[in-house]
Amino acid sequence: MNRVKNPEPVINALKFTQWLNHWDGFEYSTTQPDRKPKSSMFIFSMKASTLRSYSDVYKRERKNNDAEGIQRKRDEKRTQRIKEFVQNGYPYGDLNESQRTFDKQTLSKPGWLPTAIVINILEPGDLRRGKTALSKLTANVIEKPGLCQIEIPNLSDFSKEDVRPFEVIDGQHRLWAFEEDLDGEFELPVVAFHGLDIAWQAYLFWSINVSPKRINPSHAFDLYPLLRNQTWLEQTGDLTVYREARAQEITEWLYKHPDSVWKDRINMLGESGAGKVSQAAFVRSLTAAFFGTGVGRTGRKGLFQAAPKDQQEPLKWTRSQQVALVLEFWRLVKESVESGGCPEWATAFIEAQPERDPFDDRSSMLNQDMGVRAAHAVVNDFLYHCVKEWGLANWMSEEFGETDTSEQDISSALVTMRKQNFYKAFKDMAFELTSFDWRSLDGPGVRDNRELELTRRAYRGSGGYTLLTRDIIGALSESKKENVASVAEAISIGGE
Repeated sequence: MNRVKNPEPVINALKFTQWLNHWDGFEYSTTQPDRKPKSSMFIFSMKASTLRSYSDVYKRERKNNDAEGIQRKRDEKRTQRIKEFVQNGYPYGDLNESQRTFDKQTLSKPGWLPTAIVINILEPGDLRRGKTALSKLTANVIEKPGLCQIEIPNLSDFSKEDVRPFEVIDGQHRLWAFEEDLDGEFELPVVAFHGLDIAWQAYLFWSINVSPKRINPSHAFDLYPLLRNQTWLEQTGDLTVYREARAQEITEWLYKHPDSVWKDRINMLGESGAGKVSQAAFVRSLTAAFFGTGVGRTGRKGLFQAAPKDQQEPLKWTRSQQVALVLEFWRLVKESVESGGCPEWATAFIEAQPERDPFDDRSSMLNQDMGVRAAHAVVNDFLYHCVKEWGLANWMSEEFGETDTSEQDISSALVTMRKQNFYKAFKDMAFELTSFDWRSLDGPGVRDNRELELTRRAYRGSGGYTLLTRDIIGALSESKKENVASVAEAISIGGE
């Protein structure tokens, strides 16, 4: 990148306020990451290449159990397309090189970008990626009647490791199209918040990018921990966002709890080529199954959401109990697959390729979005049917954390669950679930069996999920364990 010359040390900015009186009555934290935001913000213009040099973009990343940043992964193709648009407008900017003939040059137009880049001005001491924003390298906001001033540090004072004074909330692709100076003057309008905590930045990113237009759904779900608070999570009702928030929390713990078979195995950000079940698939399947409302004749009644038959309210399970149940279900499934008496289909994996793991290999439906969705649907229906018979309401577990669900709470719930009377039947059900052949169309030996191949192709077609769920229930109804077979048969005919 060409080195940008130092700009004028002072930016003139207009201060404007967006704050309604009743917002003061909302609940705000006194500590990061969601302290009460300032009531005013600033608007100014800045040369695009200069603004880029003073800005950082913090991509949503995961290291161990921690997640940082709010931005999606930058799409270089999108950035290049914006750059082409800026230089040549539309439609010429969208033409490929072979189409850019002399006679089409008349299609060139100005590539204006009039919408604002949204940034946050960091305050001294703010931490980003383990680094502190130094006082001498942050911008100094001077508020005055009328025009305000923002004093910016000298670019030559920065090293590659220093935290930049601005961080981009929205507009990274537009801004990164200016990696080098273009001939002429190209300034961008900027809306700047000051000292805005990361949770509020996530809220802004969400409201700008998710509500009006689609982005990668796993990336959107990964922001839920920053968006939710205790008041939101304790709501009840049919709000989709509430149900998704709970499902995302369970997914988060499946990904990071030390006892989870899905630890570090979920594609949390929906990155292409990651070869794992996506966070979006987990959230959606958990929402549709365990948090189903039962609305409509075909609506699924969720164990964590709908009131069981002859009861007025859903089970009074804590969030840690909900996490523990789903976590333990998958642990038991994996234990069954890996046990000495593992089913024939799992043996085929080992014989074909000893290092294959049905939870890591795409040739198993246990490592595919559709398979996870069907498994959640089946176990939910099974347990919902057996709430009274198995005494699920008798399981009580103390929750120590008053706000967020903790690893200690979940581990404690796992211990108490394994002592419940229903646990043996629950284990039988999870073990018997693996009697179903979970090989996908690409699984070892599938294409050598014409009937099996046709069935797997049917799972990929329209209605494949419904067919897969029905076949799993069918396999359970043939179990030699009466406590499993009878329930599966009742579910298959719609019995309650």
